[in-house]
Amino acid sequence: MKKVSIILAGIFAATMLHAATNIYVVNMSEVYSNYYKAKEAAAQIKTSVDATNAELEKMNKERQDLMKKIQDVQTKAQNPALAEDAKRKIVETEAQPLLVQIRQIEQNMENMRRTTAQKLQENAAGIRKVHMQEISEIIKTVAKEKNADFIVEKSVCYFSKPEVDITQDVIKAVNATAPAAK
Repeated sequence: MKKVSIILAGIFAATMLHAATNIYVVNMSEVYSNYYKAKEAAAQIKTSVDATNAELEKMNKERQDLMKKIQDVQTKAQNPALAEDAKRKIVETEAQPLLVQIRQIEQNMENMRRTTAQKLQENAAGIRKVHMQEISEIIKTVAKEKNADFIVEKSVCYFSKPEVDITQDVIKAVNATAPAAK
């Protein structure tokens, strides 16, 4: 009899615990991609990338112009009427400085690509961290409103009923302070 009472008490406690637990899911990726601050940051990053690409394109055009000059010098140096010393002098005085300039431009382009990519990654990571903290605070507010015991990332949840998905509620909450559209 004592064992039956303990089992019944356990079942009753589990049932009460199950009934009282409010678990919701949220798709953080969707929330983040719809967060107005994340969209603004993405637009700023795109502007930086576009500016860098424009500068790289300008440098590449300069490099291509120098390559054409080198081809002209090579054509000039291949003139059969010139002596070998004259050909060598043309290559040394005209082609070599152009090659040095081309190498310098290529190195500058590579350095710009590398440093810009690194800075953008660091900035994006820092911005994302701040945004995720802001979103987490808003999720806490939504959780209080919904009387939630747990909020779980939807991607780690194998199954959830559609009615426990609060993603759209969180998106509305994070965008509640968005400035009016221009």
